Amino acid sequence: MRLKECVLVTILIILICCFSVKWSKHQEAAKRSYEVNGVVTDCDNPGLFKAHFNCCPLKHCPANYFPFHLYSGVADMVAAKICLNNTIIMGGIRNNAGEGLNIVIANGGTGEVLRNDYFNVKSKGPEELLAYLKTLKPGNIVLVASHIDPTPQLTDEIREIFAALGSTMVTSLKPRDSWVFAGTYGIKEARPFEKLIPNDVGKNAYGDWPEMGGVIGCLPRITETE
Repeated sequence: MRLKECVLVTILIILICCFSVKWSKHQEAAKRSYEVNGVVTDCDNPGLFKAHFNCCPLKHCPANYFPFHLYSGVADMVAAKICLNNTIIMGGIRNNAGEGLNIVIANGGTGEVLRNDYFNVKSKGPEELLAYLKTLKPGNIVLVASHIDPTPQLTDEIREIFAALGSTMVTSLKPRDSWVFAGTYGIKEARPFEKLIPNDVGKNAYGDWPEMGGVIGCLPRITETE
């Protein structure tokens, strides 16, 4: 009896080991197949694995364009998320997004992330956000996603800066609105991307909170001649 038990246990161990090795190979194959222009995304191949909230969905863009994803926070439960080049920069698995305005500044020629931070009235005053925005140089990409309430930071001067970046909705932004924005500083030909979900008690998806605002698109690479 003991001999049979030992044989069964041995077979079971062998089967588990074989399954583990095979599963690991599937995972590696999925990750290898999900490379985009040499940049590995934060997602596994959706053909093998279910998509999850921490992922940046794959976005194909023409040559000389940068893919981006922007998601505002959801109520007071889920943080905002900003992705560039199919890679999470803020939020998701990085856990570095916060209440207020989440802002990423990147080099418009290389796609390199220069700075990322979040600004809310509890931790940083409008003066810090203003100083942060004044570091912008022509050709810089600006990605913004709100969470909870972005308006305490938005003085008239700061709203004017976003308007100069191409925002047409920042002037009407109200408490608890969901807002996402992508633009390029100093390049008039670069079309901005923007979405605003107003806070409306009668239409809100989550009681006191509107639904998540999301924008996915492609931003043109900025050359030195532009």
